Amino acid sequence: MTLLGKSFTVVIFVLSAVFMVLALAVNASHRNWRDVVLTGVDGKPGLKEQIEQETRVNRELRESKNEMQNDLNREQAARRTALASLQTQLDQLKDELEKTQRAEEQQKTKNTVLEQSVNSQSQTLTILTRDNETLREQIKTEQESRDKLFTETLALTDQMNRLRGFKQDLEVRNQQLIAQATRYKEVMTSKGIDVNEPLDGAPPDRNGNILQIDRPSSLVLVSIGYDEGLRKGHLLAVTRNGRYMGKLKVRNTEPDRSVAEILDDYSEGILQEGDRVDTTIE
Repeated sequence: MTLLGKSFTVVIFVLSAVFMVLALAVNASHRNWRDVVLTGVDGKPGLKEQIEQETRVNRELRESKNEMQNDLNREQAARRTALASLQTQLDQLKDELEKTQRAEEQQKTKNTVLEQSVNSQSQTLTILTRDNETLREQIKTEQESRDKLFTETLALTDQMNRLRGFKQDLEVRNQQLIAQATRYKEVMTSKGIDVNEPLDGAPPDRNGNILQIDRPSSLVLVSIGYDEGLRKGHLLAVTRNGRYMGKLKVRNTEPDRSVAEILDDYSEGILQEGDRVDTTIE
């Protein structure tokens, strides 16, 4: 074998070794993308399952947002109705007060006319008494007329005083109603009171879902709470696809969620996260 042949043999051997190393490197770094998408690798779920899970969570969040927005709209409508009723009462009281003031002004005018008439009659009687004794009978008649007018004046004065007292009572009552309306509005705004909430303590018609279950302690976490009218001791019915599964009793409430106890005596199946809960009357 010549030197050239030996050289080619060495070059071929070196290139073969390089290609073998490249092949091993490519094989070591290769990933089965089908497994990554469908079944997952290294104990992690596949990308498809992750996307489906995120889609479900997104849909549940949108449904929860819609329910909360509907509750907020109903509460705002109820508050607007209550404020409109109070405003109507206030307008009625203002109208009554204005009518009373007009009646008082009319009565004052009548009293002024009567007082002027009494003064005029008194002057006439004085002149007639001084000028002519023969007019005593006429003076007597005029005196009787004056006494009658004076009696009417007293009666009208008493009526005017009563109207003034009634006006003062209306003004006091008007201020009280304005203060009450302002106070009611402040309390409703600060406490978040729902005017449609039943007065007998029964829970309002609300529904939600089971968020988490602690089976050793027979406790569950539900997605409705104090802001939806839920209180300690209220009962919740659990259903799955329209089928009754059991009953819960509320133990503790937070603004947007509550902790409830599973009542074993009413259980007709194993409760699961995502089951629907509805308020019920004991």
